[in-house]
Amino acid sequence: MNRMIASLMVAAAFVPGAALADEGRGFYGSLEAGVNAVSDVPVTIYDADGTFGVANGTKDTVEGSYDLKSAAMFGGTLGYDFGTVRADLQIAYARNSIRAVSLAKVNGTAVTLTGADATDFCDYIEYTNCTLSGTNTVNFASGPKLRQLSAMANLWFDIPMGGKVEPYIGGGLGVAGFEVDGEGKGKFAWQIGAGVAFKLSDSIALTADFRHRRVSKVDVAYDAVSGYQLGKIKTTSYGLGLRVGF
Repeated sequence: MNRMIASLMVAAAFVPGAALADEGRGFYGSLEAGVNAVSDVPVTIYDADGTFGVANGTKDTVEGSYDLKSAAMFGGTLGYDFGTVRADLQIAYARNSIRAVSLAKVNGTAVTLTGADATDFCDYIEYTNCTLSGTNTVNFASGPKLRQLSAMANLWFDIPMGGKVEPYIGGGLGVAGFEVDGEGKGKFAWQIGAGVAFKLSDSIALTADFRHRRVSKVDVAYDAVSGYQLGKIKTTSYGLGLRVGF
């Protein structure tokens, strides 16, 4: 990923100087919709000593990873076009269903689940219609949801092509708020992306783009002894949009 960021910076450095001197085109807004895919998310569920096994004087833990379905993504953007460089603020929302959790360790020890173990786990997280498949994978007929609402400040570099089609690259920093079953937090996030704008007129364009976002690790506590920890949330989205200058 560091190589991707470095490549982005190099590409930006080669934007023609003359293009950067173009008169600004003013404010613009856009609406986007697309598909949002989340990579498997590492998860550690913890609770009071003895919850998941024999008491040993420390908090009990279950380690594994969430497998999520792809979902629809919706967003809106307000920005300013300086001619070749654009700066904007994007708000985006997606809700991905967790279709399965693969459990690897209980209290630090690798385990092999039985059907009864899977039932006990589902009772603990208060979900019904769970089934065990393969090795240690608990599937949900209607599982919990991972909801993400992000606010990202971005900088984009349009690449002049002399026609109606204009590629762009860029990235940004911001905050992504997320929750699982009503419990969550906002965390630092960054993203990179690239796309193509198809100009319908001087002020209207259709856009198609790709963005990859990462959200920092987080610990969400239910109370003094229980909660869950999520590893980095890695999201890739593919979207179509309508951009209008004003």
